[in-house]
Amino acid sequence: MKYQILIISILFLGLVSCNCNNEDCTDIVLNTTSLEIEYGCTNTKHQMDIELSENHMIIRNQLDFSEFVSGSCQPTIDFSVYDLIIGKKGLTNGNTSIDYELIENCETRNQNLNVTFNQNGTNVAPNLTYHALIPKLRDEQEINVEIVIN
Repeated sequence: MKYQILIISILFLGLVSCNCNNEDCTDIVLNTTSLEIEYGCTNTKHQMDIELSENHMIIRNQLDFSEFVSGSCQPTIDFSVYDLIIGKKGLTNGNTSIDYELIENCETRNQNLNVTFNQNGTNVAPNLTYHALIPKLRDEQEINVEIVIN
């Protein structure tokens, strides 16, 4: 009888101490970098171009980069480490800077790239190219790009 009570107690403690829910699951902020930082390109928001309008694409290899991206910045990118998220955005007034935040969902492992355009009061209405070098995506991994205008 003592043996049965001991076994039942151990099983009960195991179930009670098991953290079987995902309360500890927290999204992860991942590092991004840029062609300016990694390859010394300059002023890519004005000097680099891609045939898109109010959209983005994921470039996963050098051949696609050479085919779709034009401008003075044409480095050999290490696509074994990075994927390139690149897009175009038309703005109604001047732009001071562009910030990027990459977040990986802890449950789905999919990613969300927040692209924030920090605006100023000038009357220039630019059509800018934005980009981020992100850690290489897994084959079936999804990424969502959200644009924020500040």
